[in-house]
Amino acid sequence: MFDIEQSVVFVLSKATQRIWAVFRDEFQDYALTPPQYILIALLWKADNISQAELAKRSRIDRSTLGGIVERMERIGLVEREPSAEDPRANRVRLSEKGRALFEEELSQAAYRVRRRITEKLTPGEYKQLKQLLNKLVAGVY
Repeated sequence: MFDIEQSVVFVLSKATQRIWAVFRDEFQDYALTPPQYILIALLWKADNISQAELAKRSRIDRSTLGGIVERMERIGLVEREPSAEDPRANRVRLSEKGRALFEEELSQAAYRVRRRITEKLTPGEYKQLKQLLNKLVAGVY
């Protein structure tokens, strides 16, 4: 008989709920959603990239990403401009405000989130968890 409480979907769903709760707790002062934080972190790593490339790297579909980037632009965290290669496409980069926020505060909040959600794992278990989740995600797409 199928036991929902032992299914991967159920366990991942519950883990996601807990992780988002920890994220909200650590990021409450910044009024950012997890997808917004992910985009800031990706842009900090590889700034001034096309919106299509940002969608690919973040694994957020292009239409959803467009709305997120638009909201982030309105609050001054990112800037967009038409691509020189293709005027129909936009390039996205962190604003000075977004860069400073990431470097001075958000990166530390992210470390606190990671520490809180992995505190019961050994370093080997943490590494294995990341490998298994990446394998699972790669298989889904």
